[in-house]
Amino acid sequence: MGEDMTNEFLFIIVFLLLIGVKEIVWTQIGRIKRKDSEIIVLNKKLSIWGLLYLLLLIVWIVLATKNVLKVYNLLKYDYVDSIFQMFNIQYMEKLIEGFYKNNDYVWYFQTYNYTSNFTSGLFWMAFSLSMSMTFLYRGSVGTIIYEEGITDSGNFYKWEKFKGYYCCGPYKKTVREGTYYKFIFNRPTFFSKDNTLVLNVNSEYKEAVEKTVSINVQKTEEQ
Repeated sequence: MGEDMTNEFLFIIVFLLLIGVKEIVWTQIGRIKRKDSEIIVLNKKLSIWGLLYLLLLIVWIVLATKNVLKVYNLLKYDYVDSIFQMFNIQYMEKLIEGFYKNNDYVWYFQTYNYTSNFTSGLFWMAFSLSMSMTFLYRGSVGTIIYEEGITDSGNFYKWEKFKGYYCCGPYKKTVREGTYYKFIFNRPTFFSKDNTLVLNVNSEYKEAVEKTVSINVQKTEEQ
């Protein structure tokens, strides 16, 4: 991996991180713009996908740390003065080139594998962090009903996108006490006419949600 490749790789990592930041900023801007038309703020969610990507990020950090320490302990006496040199890809590539020229194939393969694993690990750490940020933030936004539509997990849907809705329940909560209702909206897309958006609404909000939704979306029979 030469200097150009290193720069391209760093660009990809920054790009991945900016995707996560962009999703958060974009969602927040939408909330600020629609603040005055906010009617009901419903339950927030702990995103399972966000937690999975966070777990994946931790796994990659642990693996990368082990990889760095393993190779650092091999090189620290003769080839590196500080553990921070292990993060200097260009320096590591010079070592790889020197080992190859001197036929030190054991050292060559150790450092070559380290550099390859380190760069790919950085990519997956950046990707996992970006996705974790996005899903966890969307879950923290929860469901908000506005005069002009619904925000659910960071995604905003205008009322005219829904072709009908129905409500079913009540259902008992599995973790906490109380009951909730399911508001199921028919939201056809290009790929599926049967696409739905399902909102779990606590019983205390059911009447208020029904009142707002029924004004904007036609109620249909339960399917």
